[in-house]
Amino acid sequence: MEESGGKFWASIVERQLKYRYWVMAGMIVLTLFFAQEIFFKLKIETNFFELYPPKHQYIQLYKEFRKMFGSANEMTIVLKRTDGKDIYNPVTMRKLDELTQGVLKIKGVNPLQVTSATHPKVKQIMIGQLGVDVQPLTYPAVKGYPSNEEECDIFRKTVYGQDGIRGFFISLDDKSAAVYAAFWEEGLDFDYLFTTVNELTASVSDEAHECQVSGYPMLYAWMAHYKLQLMLVLLVTMLLMMVTLIVYFRSLRGLVIPVVSGILSGIWGLGFAGVMGYNIDPLLLVVPVLLSARALSHSCQCMDRFHQEFAVIGDKNKAIVKAYSAVFAPCLVGGFTDGLGCLTICIATIPLMQKLAYVASFWVISILMCVTILNPIILSFLPAPPIEEKVKVRNWLGKRKFSVWSIVYQKIMDFILGLSGPRMKWVTLGVIIVLVSGGFYTAMHLKIGDSSAGGAILYSDHPYNVAAKTMNEGFLGDSKLVVVLKGREKGAIKDQQTLNTMEKLGDFMQNNIPNVGGTASLADMVRNINRMYHDGVPKWEMVPQDSKTLGQIYFMLAGGMAPGEMDMKVSMPDYTDSNVTAYFRNYNHATIKQAIEKTSEFAQTVNADPNSKVDIKLAGGILGILAAVNEEVEWSYWAIFIVIFTSIFLLCAITYRSWKAALILILPVYVSQVVCEMFMMLNHIDLNIDSLPVASVGVGVGIDYGIYLMSRLKEECAKTNDFELAKLMALTTTGKTIMFTAITLMLALIPWLFSSIKFQAEMGILILVLMVFNMIGAIVFLPALTAVFKPNFVKRMGTTEPINKTAIAVG
Repeated sequence: MEESGGKFWASIVERQLKYRYWVMAGMIVLTLFFAQEIFFKLKIETNFFELYPPKHQYIQLYKEFRKMFGSANEMTIVLKRTDGKDIYNPVTMRKLDELTQGVLKIKGVNPLQVTSATHPKVKQIMIGQLGVDVQPLTYPAVKGYPSNEEECDIFRKTVYGQDGIRGFFISLDDKSAAVYAAFWEEGLDFDYLFTTVNELTASVSDEAHECQVSGYPMLYAWMAHYKLQLMLVLLVTMLLMMVTLIVYFRSLRGLVIPVVSGILSGIWGLGFAGVMGYNIDPLLLVVPVLLSARALSHSCQCMDRFHQEFAVIGDKNKAIVKAYSAVFAPCLVGGFTDGLGCLTICIATIPLMQKLAYVASFWVISILMCVTILNPIILSFLPAPPIEEKVKVRNWLGKRKFSVWSIVYQKIMDFILGLSGPRMKWVTLGVIIVLVSGGFYTAMHLKIGDSSAGGAILYSDHPYNVAAKTMNEGFLGDSKLVVVLKGREKGAIKDQQTLNTMEKLGDFMQNNIPNVGGTASLADMVRNINRMYHDGVPKWEMVPQDSKTLGQIYFMLAGGMAPGEMDMKVSMPDYTDSNVTAYFRNYNHATIKQAIEKTSEFAQTVNADPNSKVDIKLAGGILGILAAVNEEVEWSYWAIFIVIFTSIFLLCAITYRSWKAALILILPVYVSQVVCEMFMMLNHIDLNIDSLPVASVGVGVGIDYGIYLMSRLKEECAKTNDFELAKLMALTTTGKTIMFTAITLMLALIPWLFSSIKFQAEMGILILVLMVFNMIGAIVFLPALTAVFKPNFVKRMGTTEPINKTAIAVG
């Protein structure tokens, strides 16, 4: 059976070589097609709606009400005094007004959601000559902002006399002022935004004033700013890979074959994204490194096998056929498991994840085509290895007999073989069982969305996180959770009971949910106006009990507001829907979950009341969106890994016709995943929408290593009928290549550790950990598990006493 299978694969390789010109022409045409798709169509940018799970109830609620109550995609610019003085002076007020007007001119901003203490839509409720009046907060300033000391003194008194100003628009220490600006998600140009915002903030900064910018639009503007650095790091990574290839193979073939495979598969993969109209998120540029590792792994295994066969046969074309027919099957199996692993990411309903799944799986297919079809053809055009190289390659341990690399590797091999020996294999099995058991712990304690977005992506001293810290410490909070009160009938918000519900909800959130700095709603405005109706006496700051007074308040609000100024508080003109907004000083996934759970408990009572005129709906604002994303990430992570490991197990069981072989392959990969999760926990790396693809795609690298070693072990068992000898030959050939490819990627990841982006540095370390333990899993755990479980290809033969390994190594 094995021999007939070998003949089948050999016939395929022979036909590829026979029609090599036609095959080359076809692949060149395809490559040119995909290259022009990259050039003309591919974009490296963030699309916010691709980050949102569209079917989640929070996202559906947000989409329903975002045009009514505004976008959650909000940016905050803080104008801060650096000399210790307060902001109540003409210079600072002028700068604040310039910032406000400058933000209104930025393309993509929602002008109805631009607010600041000097914006006319921010109101004061006052007692005028004709009674209670609603005027801009800066009234009676003539220029629209306090332009002299007298107006600044009036403004200070106004700020202190109005609720909802200090902590929202003016910091609690009076030394900073905030400008809020929300942007529509569609078509936001982050390069333009970064440049424009920095020019605007620079124009008002001086020795006494500085600007700090936070909020999701600015976070992704920073990512756009770092795009070139991200790509430069990737380029350096690829160059380091090329250097290690030259050092290892010391030949043109050893460099050209893997590099061509990596470049062509990259062009095809990215070109496919262009064909499908997909954009590439800058934070997901880490994924091509993992995919390049696959191309490197497959190419190096094939190249090493060619050198081994040429050392024995001495004929280039025959060595190509024999080598590639031997690795064709494991390469296909590894490729299918890789592709299947990538494709399972589409289980997530987040559009970005789904698009990544399709692109990555196609990329893997392109790697298969390059390695199994193109590589042998390129080899056929290149000159045969020189005679002296042929002699050197006879030593499976390295290119040169008695070289340092050979001696070191032989010592490593002796240790590895010992770990799968008659006694130590049980110890190794015990270690594996302990690590597998650790998966139950990590499953319970792995953090989902544990950090704020800025904290997960950028370092704590980055200007973005410094700005967020300023908002959280000096103001009521930088992040909003919006709860919608959806009327059951028109005019529901005018009802006194509804306003009482709104007021109770705000109090409940502020008093029962951690990290809530304050809340805001229409009820606050109604209370303030009612107080002014009673000469400003504080005890009258309440929702009026009679409908007549309430009607007068609404009439005055409508008359005192310009068109659009009430839209953020209540649906106009029917007064059917409204909202309560909670401001959070800090958050993580646990905080958001707790907030939504507690608010849901409050909402259940209201929604179950048949006399209530509104239903409370959760949840909008940036925290509502993050809650939806985190819930989807949490569900997707476990669903993806269950599907990946189940699919890989079944595919391996079918391929090797042994459930034991499948178990032997899957256990080391699972151990690597558990270790990866432990590393994430110890280093406070949370699982989020950006790290999920890295963790998911990384599974395929480990299974590649295992499949190649298992296939070589099976092949050597059939040849030698001696398990110890077969294990030695597999480790000194395929195992050596596994070690090389893992070390190559680890060295290539060094530039990542110095990245300005915390996420990129953390993912570099995470991939490095994956590579180390995937390598250990393949060359240490797999032989030990094979010795313990004895799959069919081991059972069919007898084992012997340990052999003279050195004699075999240099023979």
